[in-house]
Amino acid sequence: MCKKQYKDLLLNHPHIQEVVEFDPRGNHRGIFGFFELLKRLRQGKIDLIIDLHSNWRSFFIRNLIQAERKIKYNKRWLARFLMVYFKLFETRSKHSLDCYMESLEKLGMKSESKILRFYLNEEDKAWADDFLEEIDWDRGEILLGIAPGARWTAKTWDKERFARVGEILSSQFPVHLVLLGDARDGETIESIKQRLFSKTPSRDGLKITKAVDLPLGRVASLLQRCDVLVTNDSGLMHLASFLKVPVVAIFGPTHPKLGFAPLGPDSVVISVDEKCSPCSLHGKRKCYRRERYCMDKISPEEVAGEASRFLNRQKAVFVDRDGTLIQEKNFVSRLEDVEFVPGSVEAIKMLKGLGYRVVIISNQSGIGRGILTEKIVEEINDFIVNQLKGNDVLVDGLYYCPHSPEDDCSCRKPNLGLIDQASSELNLSLKNSWVIGDKVSDVMLATNMGGRAGLVLTGYGKKELEKIRLDSDAKPDFVADDLLGAALWIEKEHLLKEERCAKRSS
Repeated sequence: MCKKQYKDLLLNHPHIQEVVEFDPRGNHRGIFGFFELLKRLRQGKIDLIIDLHSNWRSFFIRNLIQAERKIKYNKRWLARFLMVYFKLFETRSKHSLDCYMESLEKLGMKSESKILRFYLNEEDKAWADDFLEEIDWDRGEILLGIAPGARWTAKTWDKERFARVGEILSSQFPVHLVLLGDARDGETIESIKQRLFSKTPSRDGLKITKAVDLPLGRVASLLQRCDVLVTNDSGLMHLASFLKVPVVAIFGPTHPKLGFAPLGPDSVVISVDEKCSPCSLHGKRKCYRRERYCMDKISPEEVAGEASRFLNRQKAVFVDRDGTLIQEKNFVSRLEDVEFVPGSVEAIKMLKGLGYRVVIISNQSGIGRGILTEKIVEEINDFIVNQLKGNDVLVDGLYYCPHSPEDDCSCRKPNLGLIDQASSELNLSLKNSWVIGDKVSDVMLATNMGGRAGLVLTGYGKKELEKIRLDSDAKPDFVADDLLGAALWIEKEHLLKEERCAKRSS
């Protein structure tokens, strides 16, 4: 059950069979409407209620409906109260998602991943394609999203500053600006657009598109195409984060440690340490000071700098080691056992020629299980790198997880630990990158980082393909016979993209 305006967040989820709409301003308004809702929820036998809101309304719903078991999440009201009113921050911040996951532990369950997802439907994806075609977006242009609105006025950064960010970035990159918001943001968005046209010397070539008051599915499909989103602490911030879009979020009267920071793999929060911040839990309270120092001390240059850092990142191909680059031999322990999959060296060379950074990434659970030593694995990795170097192929990085599956680590694929490390050290754009491997975990890794996946049929690939056909959450963008076939597929798409750009330019 959720409020009517948020139902689209859940309708396309493959594991949800029904969504009950709560309409407090319509059918469920007032006490009689509330009891109509209760009547609807009482239909049929309920085994379990999980309350992830934990407010007065959900309290009554939870207690007036019969169910075999009822669970609510810990809202951390005391810790948040101390942060807001006494500025007593916890040494280790806890995100709301962590609190939600703790609810599952009451059921004896443990989440395998804290990666958030939003499921788009094909109709909305097709709409986004048509929309971008209509606005004459060139695939060679950077799609820069700016979301200047928020639920409460106190959380909104000055519109002149948003315009200045657009001005700075459009002078540095081939940018197509998309201004996003709901109906309440229409006036602000129009003002930003007019300021940009008046202040930008090259306004004849400046492309700005307004995307105002779109249905949730459509705005999500459009957001997913953005290369970066500059935003206040808002719903669009979280939506972009779910979609793995790089986010530059501006926080003033609220604070990330309250538990509402964006959780995408490429997200940064910009804030200043004002003595009065946070002044409220959700930014509802009007500022009592002469100026909004928590917002006004954040400069457009700083925000644009963070956005440009994302835009300057390089695309990469993350290549699995065993079963993809070299033959799968069940815990390779000797140098003489290393055998490259035919065509894999040429594939790496081809990917480098297309402008991709190539990073080898693998799970080496033999270390955690005591079958291999870390020294042996590193010797084999060095041998692989040197063999590639002898063929004039330089890989940009090699990372591995030494833990067993039971260790519950953050670096074992499909978790993002190794990806985050590589991205930070090599300045990589995850959204524009690929993962190529022979397992479901490789496909899921691409999904978790917001990139794209190719499955190869070497190694465990053929068996894993059967698993993937049964798992709606793990779908590769293509299936290839081997790594060389994957490189040829990526090359073909690359050439088609260049051809489309050339046609549009002419």
